[in-house]
Amino acid sequence: AMQILWINIIMDGPPAQSLGVEPVDDRILQAKPRKADDPIVTRALLLRAMTSAALIVFLTLKVFANELDDGRVSRRDTTMTFMTFVNCDLFNAYVCRSAEKCFYEMSLTSNPAFLWSVGGSILGQLSVIYFPPLQEVFQTEPLSFQDLSYIILLSSGVLWLDTLRKKFFDQLFNDGFHPSPLSKKDNTPLPKARGWLALPGGQRLRRNNLSWLNFRRETNKKNSVMAL
Repeated sequence: AMQILWINIIMDGPPAQSLGVEPVDDRILQAKPRKADDPIVTRALLLRAMTSAALIVFLTLKVFANELDDGRVSRRDTTMTFMTFVNCDLFNAYVCRSAEKCFYEMSLTSNPAFLWSVGGSILGQLSVIYFPPLQEVFQTEPLSFQDLSYIILLSSGVLWLDTLRKKFFDQLFNDGFHPSPLSKKDNTPLPKARGWLALPGGQRLRRNNLSWLNFRRETNKKNSVMAL
């Protein structure tokens, strides 16, 4: 339980927050704007999340299954599994820095906040594994250099999966800077459903509805249409 809390609070938090200050790509300014009602969770985003999660789960369970050859669960078994999941998590955070660049194409120094957060996470993880007081709290034991090398090599599969997605399946896994599929002018007939008003020129305007949360009437200032 302590290892799970460590992953959720310490390992996931700082790297995820540092991605919010990643330098903005200039191509974003050249992309067409998306509509306000475009879905945030797109098919490409779901596919990336599902494939990354499937690989991380597979690698973590593979290590755990290999360590269970003796038929009992020991501190070494859980420590190896714990370390594998954390390494996969950090590698996944690194590839999430860019929607189009592979891991070897991204600059290591372009986001100092990411370096500090990942560096702190690595130091914290090593402390949990090798510092005796923390070993008792998190039920871990020291790992050998060979164990660490094996875990790093195995968890680096997250980097190669992301490279395959970006190099060979870009249209399937990447929204990137492509214009919104709904950004083109819609010339279809006006819907008969409630909530729409017809405007001159074939344009449509969604009616502003009475909010049942704050019980106040909203207005569309741009078109000066009273809420109905």
